[in-house]
Amino acid sequence: MRLIENTSRVLNLIALEKTILGQASAFASPQQPAPRFFRNERLNRAIFLKHNIRPGEAHLFEMPGHVETKIMIPFDGSRFELGARSFFIGELGYIEVLRSFLKLDPDAEDEDTRRDLKVLDTLKNIPSFDPFVLRESLRCADIQVDPRFFSASYNEMKGATETVYADIKPLIESALGKKATEQDLERFVEQVWNVDDSTSSNLFFETLKIPRSEWPDIVFAWKALLFYRMKTRKDDHRLYNLIIAMKHVRLNHNLNMCPAKELNRVKLHLARCLFQLQERALNTAERLSQALVDAFSANFEVAKFRESLRELSVSIVTLGTDVTVYEQVVAYYMHLFGEKNCRADGALYEATLRSLDEIVSLRFDR
Repeated sequence: MRLIENTSRVLNLIALEKTILGQASAFASPQQPAPRFFRNERLNRAIFLKHNIRPGEAHLFEMPGHVETKIMIPFDGSRFELGARSFFIGELGYIEVLRSFLKLDPDAEDEDTRRDLKVLDTLKNIPSFDPFVLRESLRCADIQVDPRFFSASYNEMKGATETVYADIKPLIESALGKKATEQDLERFVEQVWNVDDSTSSNLFFETLKIPRSEWPDIVFAWKALLFYRMKTRKDDHRLYNLIIAMKHVRLNHNLNMCPAKELNRVKLHLARCLFQLQERALNTAERLSQALVDAFSANFEVAKFRESLRELSVSIVTLGTDVTVYEQVVAYYMHLFGEKNCRADGALYEATLRSLDEIVSLRFDR
């Protein structure tokens, strides 16, 4: 496995630490201590995966979900070809793994152990490792994690100049009370993308009289919204390609599979739910963006704006989860059945289809 960082399905702490330190080695220096996601050192060398449970893996759990969280701890963090110890959070042997391998006693009362177990529970229960969803879930669980683990996650937005400019122009013009030039936009984007805990000056936030302590959280939430808007507004053919793949898949009929009419019903329901999820994400992104613009009214009030941001944070988590669930389900189906002239076992195909359908349907049951 290469050193990928945060994605909706992967949280690679080894790669993140190396990126944060800005060097090939993950060892700390006296000037810049290494960040720590966990108090337990073995967990700080882990890769977490959102894993679709296959029929042959269900026996590992008392009550398996459709997606579970897998932990991989490489034997050598720089040579993944040497292998890794892997297990699922919540599998039948999980408590024993905690005690014997991670040296974590679930019955212990010390603060570090309780915190790490709480983090593990959060990683199990959230549907996605998308950085904003992850950070907000940890915050809501009253868990503090070094913000550097998340701060660079949406930096790809910085290169999407036209998308960023189109979204921020109304905000800047409302804040500054004048028409924004391209130089104003460039200066603002550069300032916003460099805001962190050490930032002491920022024209935009100073103009709005927003306390400096709140700048990093505002920027992070705003980056996330821009990121999701860019994703939802892309010309996306993936759902069309999935529907075509559904039509062309060839099944080896199995006595244990359902009738063809029932299978077609599940296919149609999954496709419709994916379309609705995609539409909801697009509409939510547009609505949140407009709400942010509306917050910069002529009668701007800092307290009102902060309350608006808190409400946006909750909505952005929902938006981010919709976006990532859509991407995960489509990508997983295409990975298994997207090849031309794909052939699959009928019973296995039905089980996978029903599992994906339930994952998407759960987004509408909340």
